[in-house]
Amino acid sequence: MLRSSKFKILNPKQILIPKIQTPLIVVSVLISALITVPFVSLSNAQSCDYYVVSRVIDGDTFEISDSRKIRLIGIDTPETVDPREDVQWFGREASKKLKEWISDKKVCLKKDIDETKDTDKYGRLLRYVWRDKFFVNAELVKQGYAFAYTAYPFQYMEDFRRYEKQARGNNRGLWDKTKQEAWEKEVEKNKLLVKTCGQDKTICPDDARKHIGKYKTVRFYAAKSYDSGNAVFLNSKNDFKDADNFTAVIFKEDKRKFSKDPADYYWGKTIDVSGKISEKEGRAEIILQRQSQIKILRRF
Repeated sequence: MLRSSKFKILNPKQILIPKIQTPLIVVSVLISALITVPFVSLSNAQSCDYYVVSRVIDGDTFEISDSRKIRLIGIDTPETVDPREDVQWFGREASKKLKEWISDKKVCLKKDIDETKDTDKYGRLLRYVWRDKFFVNAELVKQGYAFAYTAYPFQYMEDFRRYEKQARGNNRGLWDKTKQEAWEKEVEKNKLLVKTCGQDKTICPDDARKHIGKYKTVRFYAAKSYDSGNAVFLNSKNDFKDADNFTAVIFKEDKRKFSKDPADYYWGKTIDVSGKISEKEGRAEIILQRQSQIKILRRF
């Protein structure tokens, strides 16, 4: 037995056990990994700005209550309103679907994770759009209403590429080649029918300005149609500002007298429109107040 010692026996409560701390670098790596994983969920996106949608312009563009225009990030839908182009296959269906989902509804707008991408060259806000947990941009691609627009990188690019591949593989929406061919044949048929303008006591739309103030029947192909809410416009030209454009106008108060959705029903058809030709900003038009003033030409 030792009578003396240089060692001191400690009480267990006096023993200090060092705390193990996770190095900051490990935490940083974990956080970075979580940020870069592209979960398609509302919680992963940036903070919400809530607005009511006042007007849907086409399948990938709309206007909010303060009159600013929103362009959906990461998608592109077939053209319907560009004055330089014909209406493209499935463009009108995409526009109708977007209206169904968001028109007059409060939506959540979110920026891309790269917040430097705030607006496009036209000044439109670039945003992801959500309704609760429903991711509008993604669903348009998934259901075949839109292409994945990958010219510039964005937060969900790889997801959208995968959604497009799945939609294409299942012939959804705009990827249905059989329906596209039938649609194209119908459009071509109507473009041939309009060449009969001048027959059957009709006049051609380009000649309508020569008959201002007279009652005539104008035969034309409805190249573009638009419902502003106050009126429906059926135009003979892609660009309504064209000097030779002829327009048939149905005002809101008379809209109920016509087909359920005149802008959709008469678009892409060759039609005979009868009435008094008037002039509006140098262009010819006829105001329609009765269903009997308009007729679809179905055969030669």
